[in-house]
Amino acid sequence: MMKAPSHTLWLRRAGARYGSIVVVLILWELTTRTGIFNNFLLPPLSDVLYRFALDFISGEIPRHALATAYRAAVGFAIAAGFGILTGGLMSMSAVIRRIMEPIVSVAFPIPKISFLPIFILWFGLDDLSKVLMIAFSCVVPIISATYLGTTTVDKYFLWSARNLGTSRQALFWKVIVPAASPQIISGLQVAFPLALIIAVVTEMLTGGDGLGGYMIRSVRFAQSDKVFAGLLATLFTGLIFIQGFAMLRARLLVWHNETAVTAAG
Repeated sequence: MMKAPSHTLWLRRAGARYGSIVVVLILWELTTRTGIFNNFLLPPLSDVLYRFALDFISGEIPRHALATAYRAAVGFAIAAGFGILTGGLMSMSAVIRRIMEPIVSVAFPIPKISFLPIFILWFGLDDLSKVLMIAFSCVVPIISATYLGTTTVDKYFLWSARNLGTSRQALFWKVIVPAASPQIISGLQVAFPLALIIAVVTEMLTGGDGLGGYMIRSVRFAQSDKVFAGLLATLFTGLIFIQGFAMLRARLLVWHNETAVTAAG
């Protein structure tokens, strides 16, 4: 039996994966063009794409997207550094664990964005309050993933390292952290899109540049096509973030079973 050409297989996979999205986009265009929906409330897809292209070429959308991505990346980096350090220290020290565990448990279910008025009160409306709000929102899942990952390492790894005379400090950095890296990176992967979400929300609420501010200003001036163009820009920025982190995960975990399984599939 002859195998289908590689490009045919690629088209089938793409159709199975993205077919429903294509159908929704076609329905969006058709229903708005036939007048079923008010074109102010839901502008035609072609108008949105035209506005997106204009603002992209003029540099307005790239400028706002870069501002949002910068805040999200800086806030995420702060959360990653503090979260991994805190989670690691919790697994090493009973004192730190007793101090931090109740705080993390209480903070986990709280909607972090509700603290934004306090951050604005303390740090103003500039980038500092937005970046710290992003870091505050992302740090809890990173702490939890790091702590759980470093406390569930296979005991045989630890016994083997101790029998070879490995010190406690070296045991943590050379055995525990590498063994727990899949769980740690999973925590980072959960927090990564959250950073972008909080960045956009804080921009909507505080104004200024960024995709959130771009969309809110468009609402104020009744430019619905720009609102949806901002949504598209946010979607593309999020996809770049997620795909970039997935590639980074595969590179960092090239030694792990999950990478070998993915490559084989």
